[in-house]
Amino acid sequence: MFSALRSRISCQNCWSISRSLKLFERQTIKINNRTFTFSALHFQQQKQTTNNNSSPPPPPSSSSSSSSSSPSKLSSLMGEHESKTPFIFSKTSPEPKYSKTQTDDEKHEREAKAAWDVRMLKYTGYFLGIWLFSTIGYVILVWGAPQIDENGNIIQDRYSNLPTWQQYIKRSFREVINYWQTIKDPTSDKLLPEPLPAPYQPKYTLVIEMSGILLHPEWAYNTGWRYKKRPGLDYFIKEIGYPVYEVVIYTKEAPWGAASVIENMDTDHRIMYRLFRENTRFLNGTHVKDLSCLNRDLKKIIFLDWDEKAYQLQPRNALHRLKQWNGEDDDRQLLHLASFLRMIAVSGVDDVRDVLDHYNQEPDPVEAFLIRQQKLLELEEQKKQQAAAAVNSSVKQSKGLFSGWTSSKRF
Repeated sequence: MFSALRSRISCQNCWSISRSLKLFERQTIKINNRTFTFSALHFQQQKQTTNNNSSPPPPPSSSSSSSSSSPSKLSSLMGEHESKTPFIFSKTSPEPKYSKTQTDDEKHEREAKAAWDVRMLKYTGYFLGIWLFSTIGYVILVWGAPQIDENGNIIQDRYSNLPTWQQYIKRSFREVINYWQTIKDPTSDKLLPEPLPAPYQPKYTLVIEMSGILLHPEWAYNTGWRYKKRPGLDYFIKEIGYPVYEVVIYTKEAPWGAASVIENMDTDHRIMYRLFRENTRFLNGTHVKDLSCLNRDLKKIIFLDWDEKAYQLQPRNALHRLKQWNGEDDDRQLLHLASFLRMIAVSGVDDVRDVLDHYNQEPDPVEAFLIRQQKLLELEEQKKQQAAAAVNSSVKQSKGLFSGWTSSKRF
């Protein structure tokens, strides 16, 4: 009996809740190319109509009271009131939730500031437009003018037969292209002076990148940029410097920062020449070292750089797969390179590219050189031991003959 009554009351409550809920708005927000859809639920209380002519309503029963009070209870539990909308994006609410009311002065101040920003943006656009048109006009008038010889006569070119305005535009465009190309190309076709006379000019030229091979740039908040010396740097410069090689520092660093660093690095003045970023060729976003502009025979040039793009114009002159030094204290690469370069200098080969091609076939050319040097040392040691053994055996044989001769003389 009680269970049946309880089920009837719960059914009435569910029916009243379903009638009090109303799906009144569906909002869509697009964030980062993704669409989010939200639905707002509004809990309404049932309206009670009163009729003056009718008799007063009967006292509510337990079931009716529970059904009428359930929407208000749900509304109070959800925190909804008649003056608020449950969803901040609902169109039924005139203002968003928790919005701060602004006074008229604040609104006027905000409008004035927005108008000032628009005005300044407009003036900036006018200024940039005038500056751009004046610059283009200056370039066309100055760079597009025809060339004049010493006597004041106009030099004819391929644009002389065109109308005047086309002549100026085409000449100025050609000059702009040539100017941009001069920025990307080295400053000269001969970056180094003529070789020294015969007794003083080394036979081979060694071109080295400074950063990553000899030094490592480091930045600190207190000291700024500093260059750390690679272990064995002093020994390396002493072994391969003048007069063994004509050493050239060819770096992509700027001259105002790298020149003083090279001066402090080379205290004995064994590095003969220094070339910087302005002497490189800018290709596809890379500062390429063009060895053909060094005014030296390519058969006698060896290039050391960890960046393969830096020697893409003359790959045969470079020692490949060199690792960039990042400041490790246990590095010994310069010591091995000094031995390798001394071997080439002593060999006196006519074309160093043949030697480099032979070692560039290995995964690690320097390690392959060290392994072969170790094998040569072992062979030389074996030859020395064999020669010493042969000398000892000959000495023993001579002693035996001499002892036999003395015994026969005694006899």
